[in-house]
Amino acid sequence: MNPEANVAKVPLGAAERRKFPRYRYSAPLIVRPANAPDLRAMSVEISECGASAVISALLKVGDTVELEPIGGGAVSAVIRRSCGRFCAFEFLNLTKEQAGKIKEMCRMLPLYHSRTLDLWER
Repeated sequence: MNPEANVAKVPLGAAERRKFPRYRYSAPLIVRPANAPDLRAMSVEISECGASAVISALLKVGDTVELEPIGGGAVSAVIRRSCGRFCAFEFLNLTKEQAGKIKEMCRMLPLYHSRTLDLWER
């Protein structure tokens, strides 16, 4: 089954010209900031090097957190962007196993198109 079969073709914007494509992915996450209680979040998209999520609290760009579950467990990530409760995370120090699981999962997901929801370009 091809997840792209029913998606209209949209010219690539700057957000899609990335090292790794982004895929639509909606799943509950736990975000663990350093020295703070766990936070609930819902992912929006994922790629081989990061993810974005709507989160239950405001977070600061540059802070490091732990995200779970990603790639079968917990991963470290740095907050690269934040717009209200919408955050973009870059994965840090993935193991080969985690990277492989994320890559395999991405192959089964539909592409994420920034023109449908991209707060960074507003």
